[in-house]
Parts: sequence; C-alpha cells; structure tokens
Amino acid sequence: MRSARCPTSGRHGGILLQLLVLLAVVLSAAALAWMLFLPLVLTTQLRQRTGFDTTVRSLAVNPFTGTVEVRGLVLANPPTFPLRDFVEVREFYADVDMLSLWSERPVISTVVLDVASVTLVKRENGQTNAEAFQHNLTLAADGQPRPPSSRPPLRFLIRRLKVRIDRLVIADHTTRLPTSREYHLGLNQNYTDVTELKQLFAPAALLSLAPVGAALHGLVPGDLGRALNDSVMGASKSGAGWLKEVGRKAGQKAKEYFDALEESKKP
Repeated sequence: MRSARCPTSGRHGGILLQLLVLLAVVLSAAALAWMLFLPLVLTTQLRQRTGFDTTVRSLAVNPFTGTVEVRGLVLANPPTFPLRDFVEVREFYADVDMLSLWSERPVISTVVLDVASVTLVKRENGQTNAEAFQHNLTLAADGQPRPPSSRPPLRFLIRRLKVRIDRLVIADHTTRLPTSREYHLGLNQNYTDVTELKQLFAPAALLSLAPVGAALHGLVPGDLGRALNDSVMGASKSGAGWLKEVGRKAGQKAKEYFDALEESKKP
C-alpha cells in the first residue's frame, strides 16, 4: 500500500525556495550598497575629520576574507596651504588576518602601497601639510589632541610588504621667495616580516632616499618621521665611521711602506 503524500510538503518546499531567493536578493543588494556607499563614507569622514579633500576611484573591503583594496586615492590640501597637491596613491592592498585583530599584535599577510606622488608643503607659519593632516586625524572626540604618552606602542606584523614611490615634491613657503624642488625617487622595495617602522629604511631604501635625506629632515611627522631621521643619522654615522676606518688603514699601509723603504736604505 502506497503511503499518502502530505499535501502541504510541496507548498512548504516552495515557500523555503522563495525565502532563499529573497535572501539572496537582499544580500546582493546589501553587497552592492556596501560597494557603492563605502567610498563615499571614507571620503566624507576623512574630509570632515582632517579638512583635506579626498577622492577615491574604487574601494573594496571584504570583512569576511580581510582584504582591503583602494585605487586612485587622492588627498588634496585645504585652502590654507598655497598648493593643493598632497598625496596620490595608485593602489593600496592589504590582506589582514581577521582573527589577529582580537590579539595584541595584528597580522597582515600582504600589503602593497603604490604611490604616484607625494607633495610636502611648508606654509608661512612653518607647519607642513603632513603635520596638519596627522594632527587633525589624531584629535580626540572632544577636539583635543591625544598626548603621545596616551597612545600604546604600535605592534604589528606584516609578512610581505611592497612599497613604491615615484615622485616627491618639497615646497617651502616660509621665505619671501618660495622654493620648490621635485625628486624622481623611483623607490621600489620589498620587505618581509616587518614589525617596526625603521625596517622600512633599510640600506637599499636609504640609497634611493639619499638625494632627499637632508631635505626631508623635520618634514615627516610622527613615528614614521622619527624612524626616518634615526635611520638617516645612523647611516651617516656609519658612513663617517667607515670612511674614517678606511683612512686609518690607508695611513697605516703608507707608514709601513715608508718604513720599509727606510729599512732598505740602511747599509
């Protein structure tokens, strides 16, 4: 005897299928809204927080895989600066270990930073655009700057890092006759297991920055500026020590040579 089929089973299956289709539509719409409005949220927040005009061509963030991809990011100086240009980023990509965000040291598998140009401008009062941007970005909710002692040391691990910077412009408007110099850096460096900023200024990177090392002194604020200054000073001392050692050895060799000549002249 055949068992009777429940007359409501087909209807329940049809309702479940409709719910799944509706859920897929809602999730697709949410993903599309996320992709469309996230760039607007980013640029609006940066503009309101820092006063620097911000535009971005594309921005994709996947909170499930931990990937962030930004293309065509442009930061422009506020009208209080004599020049508008600040930073133009071709590409920024990061692959973050999401579970590590709950730990004391976030881990980032890959970071790619491709910068077309950086323009550092010092206005009449001596403040640079980089200093103004960092100052405004780190203001607390009450509008007061956070003291450095209140910020815990930054701990992180970047397993693979690629940094490319093509062009640097330094403009000084503190004097009666403003000056502007452009440098084609051609900086293209790869790093592994980065845990502190001073690793970014390895000897190969400092070689690319050698023409602008002195000009950059005091223009880059914060931890990055301190790491740069310490690395440049360390490299200068090492270079001076190396030259001194070479001179000492050369002098010793010359002394030995002349001593040998004197000995050969003796009867």
